[in-house]
Amino acid sequence: MPLADPIPPSSTIPGPAANSPPATPGPASLSDRVDLLVQTGSLLLQHGADAGRVEASLRQMEAGLGIDRIDAIVMSKTILLTATRQEAHHTRVARVPIVGVNMNSLNEVEQVLGLFQQGRVTPGQLAVILDRIATLPHHYSRGVIVAATGLACAAFCRLFGGDWAALAITGVAAAVAAWVRMELNRRQVNYFLVVLLTALVASLVAGSALWLSQTPQSALTAAVLLLVPGVPLINASVDILQGHISAGLARATTSLVVFLGIALGLGIVVRLLQVQL
Repeated sequence: MPLADPIPPSSTIPGPAANSPPATPGPASLSDRVDLLVQTGSLLLQHGADAGRVEASLRQMEAGLGIDRIDAIVMSKTILLTATRQEAHHTRVARVPIVGVNMNSLNEVEQVLGLFQQGRVTPGQLAVILDRIATLPHHYSRGVIVAATGLACAAFCRLFGGDWAALAITGVAAAVAAWVRMELNRRQVNYFLVVLLTALVASLVAGSALWLSQTPQSALTAAVLLLVPGVPLINASVDILQGHISAGLARATTSLVVFLGIALGLGIVVRLLQVQL
């Protein structure tokens, strides 16, 4: 989703002419510039970027901010950054909250960083645009996300050999589970508890396939696929292969705990209903 005209087209960008409006003031001190770097890195990290991608983006900002050197250590939820300008140094450690994968926000940040590298955006304008990106709504409404999740899991049920009744039940179960997960996240419930409760809801609804379908196993298996941490697993692999061992292991461990939550929620329902998967 494009930004709401955050930057004028290249033909209308204010130049050095005398009658041009004053540019947005940029960060003056080294501390302010470090804050801008941390803001950029946090947006990338919390929306699904791997550690190497975050570090590369921060290094690309050196010249535009007038910084001689940037040393950054990116973890799964933490950024440690030191900026050097002449003889001055400034270090900051920032905790990054878990927000969830949002490719739309990642794309917006990378686009504005490209313009910043070209000199078409000042540091002050960059800070304003990043604030705007942080408040962007999801590209799709909650209703669309719920419906799409149900359809995707239903399609997997069909691929697993489920009949039409199992497909319909899986779609409903996954849609209900997606809505429950969004509500729990909105209420800021613990991340792993969200996984467990969502898996329980999906499995319980999908369990109705025992009386309505000839392939209940397919429904139960497919209904919890919305919880599989695909992007974190990919990022964990990328981080480890690129030498960001700590970040990669942290992501891999988080993904493992998510799988345990899925297994526990599904296992409780399977035990209660006495289903053979």
